[in-house]
Amino acid sequence: MELAFYPIGTGSPSVSSEVAEVVRALEEAGFEPEVLPMGTLLELESFEEALEAIRVAREAALGVVDRAVFVIRIDERRDVELSAEGKVESVLRELGRR
Repeated sequence: MELAFYPIGTGSPSVSSEVAEVVRALEEAGFEPEVLPMGTLLELESFEEALEAIRVAREAALGVVDRAVFVIRIDERRDVELSAEGKVESVLRELGRR
């Protein structure tokens, strides 16, 4: 799952401290978020786990700002197990870089 959090009304163009609060909360809840330039990646085992991560992120975000926008992307595949790294490797192989 990829989660992007956009705090509204911070008074500053920088939002790294607000994003850090969300990442910290996810880590404290036992998740292993990978911070990316435009969002945070979470490799999860179930949809229920994704919902819990969203809940944790939402509570953390709304603890530091009064308004937030969340963009959530879930890639669920049931015919084969793939990791985020495996998906990247597959594209790189198609490009002839592996």
